[in-house]
Amino acid sequence: MAISLSTEDKLEYNFYPINGQQIQFRVKAPNDAHIALTTGPNEGEPMFEIFIGGWGNGRSIIRKNRTKPEVAEAETPGILNGDEFRGFWIRWNGDALTVGKEGEQVPILDVHDVDIYGIRYFGLCTGWGASGEWLVEG
Repeated sequence: MAISLSTEDKLEYNFYPINGQQIQFRVKAPNDAHIALTTGPNEGEPMFEIFIGGWGNGRSIIRKNRTKPEVAEAETPGILNGDEFRGFWIRWNGDALTVGKEGEQVPILDVHDVDIYGIRYFGLCTGWGASGEWLVEG
């Protein structure tokens, strides 16, 4: 199931079911591409959030249950672009969650020793002054 979606500057997730333990997507946004991984089609606990290009397109993080501190973070200046699609992957299994760039094996974000529950849905949104276009592979 391929998904093509436009998101407004609203920080409101659009949820979709997922089978398996990974998603691959491309996004065109100047900053703040947010992805939620959940057990149901809404925000709630347990939930992992991945922010790509947050903080003015300078930092990316993984957050659990909307709380700080982040469970993983990295400086990622210029990782997103409002004029071109950039590709990423997210994978999880057992006790690991990793996020990487399309075409690269080494993750930009990874967290281990966390309870990766039964992820069945993912949500997409943009915010903090950014709207975006998404292409998600089936």
